[in-house]
Amino acid sequence: MRKYISRILYTLFFGFSLTLIVSCVLLMIDCFNNGDEQGLEAVSIDPAKGKASSYNDVKSRIEMTADDTSGTDCDYGYDALGDDSQRYLYHKLNRNLYCIDEEEDEKGYHRTEYVVVSGVEMSEASVKYVLDAFMTDHPEIFWINNTFGYAYDNGNTVVECYSQLSADECDDYIERMSYEVNDLLDGIDELDGDYNKEKFLHDRLLNKCSYADGVSSISDGWQYFTSYGAIVEGSAVCEGYSKALHILLSKAGIPVYSVKGYANDVRHMWNLVELDDGWYQVDPTWNDSDDGISYEFFNLSTHEIEKDHKIDPLFEDDTQTNRNFFLPDCESMAMNYYNIDGLTIDEFDNETDQKMVAYIVSVVNSGSKYLYITVGSELGYEDCMSTLFDAPEHRMYHYIDLANGFFDSDHKIDRTAVKILKNEERRTVRVNLKSEKQNG
Repeated sequence: MRKYISRILYTLFFGFSLTLIVSCVLLMIDCFNNGDEQGLEAVSIDPAKGKASSYNDVKSRIEMTADDTSGTDCDYGYDALGDDSQRYLYHKLNRNLYCIDEEEDEKGYHRTEYVVVSGVEMSEASVKYVLDAFMTDHPEIFWINNTFGYAYDNGNTVVECYSQLSADECDDYIERMSYEVNDLLDGIDELDGDYNKEKFLHDRLLNKCSYADGVSSISDGWQYFTSYGAIVEGSAVCEGYSKALHILLSKAGIPVYSVKGYANDVRHMWNLVELDDGWYQVDPTWNDSDDGISYEFFNLSTHEIEKDHKIDPLFEDDTQTNRNFFLPDCESMAMNYYNIDGLTIDEFDNETDQKMVAYIVSVVNSGSKYLYITVGSELGYEDCMSTLFDAPEHRMYHYIDLANGFFDSDHKIDRTAVKILKNEERRTVRVNLKSEKQNG
């Protein structure tokens, strides 16, 4: 009898343990697939419901191109569409997403005016493909949920989307967004060159926004995944950062694309930016560190960013679930932050000593905490690191002591708190400085 009861208890325990393990694995898979980026989901709809809706127009707009010629069109998703029905649906979305049912549905969302694509029954994958392309091109349309409805009606395709907000609420939110966008763009016309404009807007965004820790899905708050969350509320995940930078750069006349992929095995989004000599990879989320703005992921080549990012492939057909619509070659590092605003050490001499001290003073006075140093090709990388940071020379300590002579007590650097991030393959080192006051 005892053996029989023991077998029952063992079976129950084993079954419970197996169920728990399977549940944990499924949860891990779900987190792996979702990450910070929320994919589109399809639901079937009754076309007759749309005919009974009472729609209101959203009157406000955030134009991706400015009123003058300073903006740029970045419709790379549209350029990737394959046929007339897809292009028709895309164009209609640009109107119908601004036409919203005043009544909430049973899930608390507002239907947008449905689009009828006549004479064709588009597949679910094809509809999703168009919506994905449209939302990639239009990060300024931040109120649309990641669910869409579709149906077939007498040989036609009917598509509707769902808004988090009513039309009146959209107008209010867009007005706030427009104000903040204009504020972030203020002063951009005084700068020369797209690199300086890109850095200016990148820095303003990162000073405005902080990463929303603990957010993993739209149920945690839809704003975190939008340009609105990053620009107005100042809190977002990677999708919000990327979409916000997309808007700002586009309005400044700089071609930009929001690229999808993975980072640390989690869904991720960042940007591609076109400067004078070609395209570059920039990840605003990963540049937003606890110690201030970092530029480790500012204007990298594809080769460099793929060391810790995985880029989704370029589309081949509309059945792909994770895809990019545009992937230009990013082969150069010429406009990388280290090469433009950092300092290169070619040899240790009096001239280098003077440049290093001046560089430290300039960085601290700018409010930054980082030095970005590249080791010239004539120096051995490890020999240079040893000269800078190891005994007996501790040359960086010497530079800091000299630089401290230019600072008041609130800004003097604590040389014992220096931290470094070495990249031998790229022949760079990032030096993190802290003031004595911070460590006091």
